[in-house]
Amino acid sequence: MATAHQIDGSISAARPSWRRAPLFRVLLTQAVGALFAFTGAFAGAIWLGQTAPLFVVLAVQGIIAARLGERLFRLPRWWIPIQMAMPPAAALASSLAVPAWIYLAAFAILTLVFWNAARSRVPLYLTNDTTVMALAALLPLRPGARFVDLGHGFGGTVIDLARVRPDMRIEGIESAPLPFLVSWARRLLTGPVNAHMIYGDFWNRSLAPYDVVYAFLSPAPMSALRDKARREMTPGSLLISNSFQIEDRAAYEVKTLDDGRRTRLYLYKM
Repeated sequence: MATAHQIDGSISAARPSWRRAPLFRVLLTQAVGALFAFTGAFAGAIWLGQTAPLFVVLAVQGIIAARLGERLFRLPRWWIPIQMAMPPAAALASSLAVPAWIYLAAFAILTLVFWNAARSRVPLYLTNDTTVMALAALLPLRPGARFVDLGHGFGGTVIDLARVRPDMRIEGIESAPLPFLVSWARRLLTGPVNAHMIYGDFWNRSLAPYDVVYAFLSPAPMSALRDKARREMTPGSLLISNSFQIEDRAAYEVKTLDDGRRTRLYLYKM
């Protein structure tokens, strides 16, 4: 049996400290990029007598930040265009006569939606209808079985599966505030009674009660999820990972779905 120290260590590994968090690394790379870009522009103005346009300096800042983020700080590649666009976009926005509260409101909404991307490197991925039907075919036939979606987003998977299998208890756990509120409202207004939306962090909840655990996360937490599943899931239960494999463990079956992105479901039997 795993000790409390071992369990806490695995959870801590899945939750990066603020120094390892993507948002901190993005801000740090932008600061370094700004230092190099504006120092170079200042030196050019002194030595060559030429003043570089501000937009060019900001574009150089974004390029430096993007390269540092990818090479040195190991940010995912999808951060590259975001890093490059951030400084020029900020300059453009500051030149427009837009009320300050709009920026604050936009930032607040994005934070509430993409809460997990900044905290634990898990973006908001949505499960499509083809995948939901494939999941329904993998559910156990036994009435009363339990399914959980780790990070249920806006709740579509939970609600759809609950309608397909009214004899099962279908649950979802979500820690991003706005997606959870949307999913809770959807369930309250239209969802079946066997659908349950839970607000919280699934790392703090045991997986032992569930017959099927579904995860559509990212490569970053998969090792920690593997360890958690080994500790908590019961023999015969099923772990399904959408798109991302678990390191050091071969799936007993991989299902490739006939959808636009050729989704792969990796199936692991406990």
